[in-house]
Amino acid sequence: MNDFLHQFLLTFSDKKSLYSSKRIERFAVFTTMLTASGMFLFKNISSEKLSAGDLMIVVVGWLGYAGFNTIQGKKNVENNSESKEE
Repeated sequence: MNDFLHQFLLTFSDKKSLYSSKRIERFAVFTTMLTASGMFLFKNISSEKLSAGDLMIVVVGWLGYAGFNTIQGKKNVENNSESKEE
């Protein structure tokens, strides 16, 4: 556990770490978005106030984030392959 904490803290410094700060940031954003949209849906479904427009807004947000995450993942793969070639 101590090594995990040490490696986690190294991701926010200039030193080399086992974990990627980009992945940690994406996980934090994903978790926050999923929690917020889940709470919104639960609140509106339980009070029977969820309209089709509200549901579409949530789904568009999910799909937009999925597209952004896919594009960023491909950029990381391309950057890693270019840096290995040099």
